[in-house]
Amino acid sequence: MNVEEIKRIKAKSDGTTLYEHTCMVIETGLKLLQSLSLSNDARAFLNKHFLQSAILHDLGKVHPTFQKRLNGDKYASIRHELVSVWFAETFLEIDNAVLFAIGTHHKSVESHSCKKSLSMLDLNGISVSIDEGAYLHDSEGTMCLETLQSWLSLFSAEFIYRKKKLDKISSAFCYMFRESKQKKVVPCADERLQFSLMRAFLQAADHLASGGQIEIPDYQMISLDDFQPHDKSTKYPFRHFQEKLQQWKGDAILHAPTGSGKTEAALSWVYSNQAKGNRLLYLLPYTASINAMMTRLCNVYDRSEVMIQHSKSLNFIYNELCEEHSNVISNYTELEHKARELNSLSREVYYPIKIMTLHQLLRIPCHGKGWELSMLECQNALFIIDEFHAYNAFLTGKMLSTVKIFRTFFGAKFLFMSATIPNFLLEQILENVYDGDRSRIIRPDSTYSSDASVMGRKRHHLICHASENISQYIGQIESDLEKGMSVLVVVNNVKTCQEIYQAIDFDDSKKIMLHGGFNQRSRRKIERFVTNTEKNLRPQLLVATQAVEVSLDIDYNTAYIENAPIDSLIQRLGRVNRGGKLVDYSGNKIMANVHLFEGIMGKTPFYDDQLLKNTWTVMSQLNECNLSEDDLIQACNEVYKDGYSQKQKQDYDLGWVSTSEFLDNWIAGICKDWADEIIDQNNQKVDVLCYNLKDEYYNLVEQNRYIEANELLVSVYPYHLDKNDYNDNLDVWIAKELFYDEKQGCIEKKQDCYEII
Repeated sequence: MNVEEIKRIKAKSDGTTLYEHTCMVIETGLKLLQSLSLSNDARAFLNKHFLQSAILHDLGKVHPTFQKRLNGDKYASIRHELVSVWFAETFLEIDNAVLFAIGTHHKSVESHSCKKSLSMLDLNGISVSIDEGAYLHDSEGTMCLETLQSWLSLFSAEFIYRKKKLDKISSAFCYMFRESKQKKVVPCADERLQFSLMRAFLQAADHLASGGQIEIPDYQMISLDDFQPHDKSTKYPFRHFQEKLQQWKGDAILHAPTGSGKTEAALSWVYSNQAKGNRLLYLLPYTASINAMMTRLCNVYDRSEVMIQHSKSLNFIYNELCEEHSNVISNYTELEHKARELNSLSREVYYPIKIMTLHQLLRIPCHGKGWELSMLECQNALFIIDEFHAYNAFLTGKMLSTVKIFRTFFGAKFLFMSATIPNFLLEQILENVYDGDRSRIIRPDSTYSSDASVMGRKRHHLICHASENISQYIGQIESDLEKGMSVLVVVNNVKTCQEIYQAIDFDDSKKIMLHGGFNQRSRRKIERFVTNTEKNLRPQLLVATQAVEVSLDIDYNTAYIENAPIDSLIQRLGRVNRGGKLVDYSGNKIMANVHLFEGIMGKTPFYDDQLLKNTWTVMSQLNECNLSEDDLIQACNEVYKDGYSQKQKQDYDLGWVSTSEFLDNWIAGICKDWADEIIDQNNQKVDVLCYNLKDEYYNLVEQNRYIEANELLVSVYPYHLDKNDYNDNLDVWIAKELFYDEKQGCIEKKQDCYEII
């Protein structure tokens, strides 16, 4: 095949030629290389080998069988990337990392753990005599030295041709493409890491170029003015502990109360540690808090640099686009296409700032989908871990082991932030991650007036109700509302949330629920209502589950709360009298009454019974007290004074070991399909459609508004479903026993069910 013939070869069904696509991959990769904060060794390695991998990665598309596939022949099947490997290995002296990246840039290595992996049949196609290869038979003369020479003549990169013709590609050569054999032929772990680095970088450049994203946004260095606390007209000075973080280099553990300005503190730490090519990854527990943080960070960084990444991010992006085009929406299909493109881009090595759940990080050591791409972003990255609960011992162990690996081997820096971290867990972090270095801890210092104002302040008056539950105080809640007070009710499961909401007789326009039984469409409206920038337009009554606990900027006058683990209680209290500015009719500052109930309505299998008992015992000793932040910190330490129980310790150790072996067992190019299921806390749930929304769902599907249709689904446990509930025509579960109400969410008919978000 001569030069003119090869320049006409197509790479994409849209008509893009192989030469055009390859040039775009090269351009994108070179820009990506400049935008990432890589180690010197990694940068040098990619500088040396990327061009070769980019030039050769799709050469196999010259094969006639691939061209037939592009032209619509669905029976034409060939692994073009392995034909590319054949060209490179047969005629060139090429580093194995380049060959590996080329051969695996579409599929993972041969494995039983991943459906989308190379097969033994694929590999056998090249591990035979050069003159008898399986792909050679139908190649029509394209698989030859002339084709390679014609192709390479189009580029300026240097290649070394083999001096002696290769007779055979051995099966041993193909061992590096097999999970079970890779360590045998590549025993050096550092070399396997280079395989992953080369593969991930080629994939990143290829994906972005294929999506037309040649320009890569650079990290925008921030100044103090970008995030200084302010209201509409006034800027306020930073607190002392925030100023301390503005000079802090390296990892830190911030232990500070809710409402003290932890977000500004986090940005202070970023300001001190930021560098060219930064990647900033902000980790939060829940999707609601991630969406809220997205808004906050977009006030600091340019919107084009920031993206969210969680299970419902497609909905967030789509609705953001709908709002942007609200006056001119003529084609929802186009908006859906754009939303899917942006959501796909959120999983690529593109945005310098991402806000995500902790689970996105933990998928990496489990070899979840795209873990090697994520590794590119993790090198020298800045991580903020904003609130984590001690009561999930397995995830805590997994998290800390992951942090240790990322610090040690990838140069990442971490800021832990929590209002609830107990001493025993703090000691675990210091001992296991920071080798006992206590200097990493930062707390507000009460010798400074700016810090003393948040540490010494008392915002809550605790009233404990032993052996009682919230349903017995409906009248008192109604009385508080009639007095004009804003009331927060927090319970532990959806069913209780709905019952309490129904029982409280109050203006429907001024009350609302927030729980896991709402679909995405309702959830979005509710979150906007409760976080309205005009506080007087927020609901006067909010009845919620733990969805309110983290990073929702809400502030209530009084609260009625079911007992929960101390970590959760401290977060719930943080949504009441948040700024400590509650006053009486005369303008005098007063405490906010927080009613804590020992009686829990419904079941709570997601909480440890002993932890609930210990929490109640400690909190009841503070009955009728005005609580300071120090009181809450001491209460947390008292509840966890013995650390984890034996069962929790086993879970913690299991989480730690499952991740600590990550590097020792490094296999480049593997993917574990089960990883997402193991990590995802909600893996037990199924997305279903309540039967009364069937017609609306069908109408949206008819209009090709699929994202909006899927926003009608709600996550429930499988026991709600019957095997006959699956609708093949709509490709969705329709739960005949579930009714959807816009104000109450999903209403179930079966007894003794529970759910928490």
